[in-house]
Amino acid sequence: MSDLSLNPKLPQWWTDPIDAAWRRSRDAAVSDWGVRGDRAPIDDAIVEHALAFGHGARSAYPGCKTWDAVQPQLSTDWTRLGNTGPASWDRVGHIVRHEWLRAAGPGGDAGPEA
Repeated sequence: MSDLSLNPKLPQWWTDPIDAAWRRSRDAAVSDWGVRGDRAPIDDAIVEHALAFGHGARSAYPGCKTWDAVQPQLSTDWTRLGNTGPASWDRVGHIVRHEWLRAAGPGGDAGPEA
């Protein structure tokens, strides 16, 4: 998904500041996934949407300091958006996690994971 503004199914926590942070970080996130991510056959649009979701979630749930703490809520949010089949949580959860963690690292838009 090259332009998230075309996707009406964004989580309710997706705000203008989160969108702006994603737009600033998008190229780095996609590039990092291309280098470090797996090579599973998942459509590029789904991968980008999952990366954006993970990136935004880092800001949307600042009280969740570990993946184990935030993962149940993110899984629920993702599924409520109607992401099924090739975009189901079982297929993309690891992509969301990758970006959730990357967003907190050096150059990310959020603080590091505790």
